[in-house]
Amino acid sequence: MYYKKIIHIFTGIFLSALLLFTSLEIVSFNINHYMNQYKNLEISRNTGIDLINLKYITEELLLYLKDDRNDLIIFAEIDGSNREVFGEREKEHMVDVKDLFIKGRYIRNISLIIFPIMLWMIKDKKGRINLASIFIYTCIINIILITILFLLMYTNFNKYFNYFHYIFFDNDLWILNPDTDIMINIFPETFFYNTAIKISFIYISSLIILAIMGFIYKRKTV
Repeated sequence: MYYKKIIHIFTGIFLSALLLFTSLEIVSFNINHYMNQYKNLEISRNTGIDLINLKYITEELLLYLKDDRNDLIIFAEIDGSNREVFGEREKEHMVDVKDLFIKGRYIRNISLIIFPIMLWMIKDKKGRINLASIFIYTCIINIILITILFLLMYTNFNKYFNYFHYIFFDNDLWILNPDTDIMINIFPETFFYNTAIKISFIYISSLIILAIMGFIYKRKTV
């Protein structure tokens, strides 16, 4: 029966991936999240781009990350003059970022397909699935890992934010100059910190809901 335990583990992994990448997309493609951050961080004052143009730039950028736009040749009003927003280095970096989003979406979609198949594989002789153990253990393991990650981010977000780039990018295009590159001014480090917190909150909330469902299911089947 060891193979069923292994399947249980992989079922939890696919479920975790499904929830994580769904949480990521919920926040990453929510224009209201960006606009709230722009207002709170006073991005207009720091960039010379009003909120109307910031919204336009962001909407076009999100279309690009969704692979619904082929390039990032975007013109907008900056400091009273209409000009191209992003330079070549920024556009080259976003090619890598777009690739990460596409891969994340691919993993989410694969997980969505495989997760119910894994559930079918762990049915007992009576056709029952031990959802309680899958939900509860998946939640416990993930919440522990996320808590550790959150503590690391809280103590030194810049350090681990840089580690993220070292791991997922094989170049230094992500190192931008705030004096010449508008992107780093539109999306300062605080923006990414707040975004990571929001994604973590949605992800942990979904895990807690699963844990509650697991306990309820377990009590009903005892």
